[in-house]
Amino acid sequence: MAHPTRLEAPSQAYSRAFTDHIYCINQASRLGRKARMAELFAHMQLDAEMFAGSHLDVWQDVINHEYQYALVIEDDVDFELDAVASIHRALNTLDAQKANWDILYIGHCSMEEKPGLARSVHPFCTSGYIVSRNGAQKLFAYFAKHLRSSHALDVQLVALIKRKMLRSYSMFPPVVFQRRDLYPADDGMDLRVGRLLRNSAWDQARAFVPKLQDWIDPPDSQRRDPAFEHIPPWMENTQAVR
Repeated sequence: MAHPTRLEAPSQAYSRAFTDHIYCINQASRLGRKARMAELFAHMQLDAEMFAGSHLDVWQDVINHEYQYALVIEDDVDFELDAVASIHRALNTLDAQKANWDILYIGHCSMEEKPGLARSVHPFCTSGYIVSRNGAQKLFAYFAKHLRSSHALDVQLVALIKRKMLRSYSMFPPVVFQRRDLYPADDGMDLRVGRLLRNSAWDQARAFVPKLQDWIDPPDSQRRDPAFEHIPPWMENTQAVR
């Protein structure tokens, strides 16, 4: 039986999706999501950093490292198989148009975006986006002062786009999708945009990588709050409380 052809290692530009750095935002306690995303990135031959911070922290890190462009991915997503090639084409198009852009949504929850690559309409969700250095500076400067914990970040970003404070483009269909079949959201919504995923990179990985065929996310960390690590004996004994 012939041996399968071994894929050559991709170029550094490809492994970073033609950006300077890839961040995958992942809470330290979400070990299951971290493990799955690591396998997905390996299958996609992408070099990504598992980043235990917020979007605001990412933007600050982009500024500190002086990255020209950075790809930001959340930890509950999947890719189209040709996502990297699509991203490359989109970046080349924006460059050819000399578009002075701040953020490029490659993953979102909106069915209202214009087909192809166009200025954003209502790109809700922050599943996946590329931020420019100028965009990171704008976003960090604004949200360091005005972040409202009572409003979802994606809604606040759309508000900035509507107010023309942020130059944003969207890809439609997107090439990054939330996998709500794997990680149901608290709102219980079935996102219509998720049905546009044609060739799932994760499903292909599970089909062709033996160790992933029966994949189950490892359990998340059950870390105790540090405030409860040293509890006085009298507090542990509820009978002592009168």
